[in-house]
Amino acid sequence: NHFKDNVIICHMLVLDPIRFVDQFAEAGCDCFVFQAEKLDSSTIGELIAKDQGIWHEGRAALNMETGVDAIKDVIKELDLVHVSCGDPCSDEIPFNPEMLKKVTEVRKLSKKVMIEIEGNVTSVEMTAAVEKGVNLVVSGYKGKDTLKEFKDMRYVVNKFKYGL
Repeated sequence: NHFKDNVIICHMLVLDPIRFVDQFAEAGCDCFVFQAEKLDSSTIGELIAKDQGIWHEGRAALNMETGVDAIKDVIKELDLVHVSCGDPCSDEIPFNPEMLKKVTEVRKLSKKVMIEIEGNVTSVEMTAAVEKGVNLVVSGYKGKDTLKEFKDMRYVVNKFKYGL
């Protein structure tokens, strides 16, 4: 029960995200995800504490260049870690399977944290990601046969959820 119906997730790709927390909470945001790469560990801790004071949880994102070490000291404070595996806005930066190593690292640090990936994810990458411990997938798929790909993704979901 990590998410309820009609959730508004604000994934903030901004410098100094702590200055936006109160504004987005007041606007009705249900969940605030911040990018860890531009923050030092004390700022990350402060941001998580502020998030937990409002939403009772902390959520962090790692871009492709940022390692798991950026959140290692606060992993027990987080309930979600977002791992960028490509650029869903650009076909020039495809899914990078090397990013799944971060998923493995995060999962070793915490069995409880939800792990989300995004970045031109197809059903093939989705299968590998779920096998490594991913709980949430943001596809960003821009291939030629979107309907077929989404049917394949649905099959992957059913396979893992129901053992099909």
